[in-house]
Amino acid sequence: MGKRSADKKGIKLSVIISAVVFLSIAITYALNTVVGYETQKRSLSNNTLELNQITANELSRTTQTIVLSMKETMKTAADYFSVPRNRLEDVQGQLDFLRNSVPYFNSVVLVDNTGLVVSTSPETLSLVGQKLKSDQAQQALKLRKPLISAPYQAITKRLIVLVSYPIFGKDGTYVGFIGGSIYLQEPNVFQKVLGEQSRNKNGSYYYVVDASGNLIYHPDLTRVGERPTSNPVVQEIIAGKGGQMQVTNTKGIRYLAGYSIVPAVGWGIVSQTPLANVSTSVSEIAARMAVISIPILILILLIVVWLSHRLALPLNRLAHVASVFNRGEAVTVQIPQAKHWTYEANELYKAVSEAFRMMGTRADELTDQAHTDPLTGLANRRFLDTVVAHWVEQKTPFAIVMLDLDRFKSINDTFGHQQGDEVLRFLAERIRGEKRDIDYGCRYGGEEFTLLLPYADKEIAFLIAERIRLRMAEEDSPIGRPVTLSLGISSYPHDANDAASLFKQADDALYEAKETGRNRTVVYRPDRRQRD
Repeated sequence: MGKRSADKKGIKLSVIISAVVFLSIAITYALNTVVGYETQKRSLSNNTLELNQITANELSRTTQTIVLSMKETMKTAADYFSVPRNRLEDVQGQLDFLRNSVPYFNSVVLVDNTGLVVSTSPETLSLVGQKLKSDQAQQALKLRKPLISAPYQAITKRLIVLVSYPIFGKDGTYVGFIGGSIYLQEPNVFQKVLGEQSRNKNGSYYYVVDASGNLIYHPDLTRVGERPTSNPVVQEIIAGKGGQMQVTNTKGIRYLAGYSIVPAVGWGIVSQTPLANVSTSVSEIAARMAVISIPILILILLIVVWLSHRLALPLNRLAHVASVFNRGEAVTVQIPQAKHWTYEANELYKAVSEAFRMMGTRADELTDQAHTDPLTGLANRRFLDTVVAHWVEQKTPFAIVMLDLDRFKSINDTFGHQQGDEVLRFLAERIRGEKRDIDYGCRYGGEEFTLLLPYADKEIAFLIAERIRLRMAEEDSPIGRPVTLSLGISSYPHDANDAASLFKQADDALYEAKETGRNRTVVYRPDRRQRD
């Protein structure tokens, strides 16, 4: 009889509650960790793809400018040679001038209508008097129109791209063509524009393919001339499309790639980052999350064990009374009122719910990767820091304009914060309206904004800054009158070698604008006395 009574005692409610809470927290933590990891990985992958797309677009715009300039240069030279030159010295001198005055071509050749080389620069090519028999040269002779060839091995045994322009006499007779050669496996214009990539620590790099998928620029010079058409990104470029995707390259390495088309020639520029780097970064974030969360979870579990004991106490007393009744003994203890255990059960539910809410909030904070300022719709400070760090790393020249609303505190004090927010939105619209398409408007913080201008010097920055300042000074704002701006300008690398110095200089210029009367634009100058 005693053994049967012992078997029926069961497990204490406090143990059951503690076990259920422990399992709930453990499962929730595991789910949050998995979901957080995947969310972080997806967010960071998307950000990396976007950044690579931005890089590819910027390089595409630069290359487009260079290609158009090449064509215009060759057209000018063709116009010059359309008039017969009897003196060989004049022809040689003009070719040397063309090669030395523009940074595009490693060599220049003048070819007659039969493919015979008339003159070269430099003269050491030893091609004068020889006929060009390559398919690319014959195509230029046959089509008689401006061409940029696919990579091929020239008569000099070099891998080149030929930029040619036909020459017609004043009577319309075809005379031949002038051609500029770019040596793909030697120092050339692409290396000057795209820069050195060997120092990129995170494994990112970019390369260029022509409209047929031939590599015409790559950090590994031995790969120049290859045609990796099995690469999905290269297939997209051949189809004339730009975009972004996760791709496995010809060597089996997975990358996050952004790519853009150079419209003038159909070339594609690809900027890509190894996917393994993203996974490593996410793992580091997950590890930091665990370091932060596990002590909190342990503390929560200790509290829950203690609370479960306290919450189960009224039920334990009631169970003791029931046991006494079952044994037929006199009741010598007070029966706990129903409100005791009902209240405590509710408290336990709220405690566990609060614990889950805290964990969810923490996970949400760690996975928040937003890059847009919610008030103005401009880029936020985090995006600004990312872009500036990327430009400095890539040695991209750019200028910054720091903008600050004059006496903004008095606007908030007089008209209220809601109207102050409307003024901030008003300024954001003026920034969007006056900046170039390639520029970025950012909210730096409070009433301070920043304008990032890639490939711009301080003169261009000053013109744009003045347009914004004048619009603000002349147009009525949401408070019924104009609101003025003070602006400071600096540039990289002309004024500063790093981001911190650049922003310090622009801030100093902004401070000077404030100190000298507000509603003005000040350009940083090293010789001007700066504030401490």
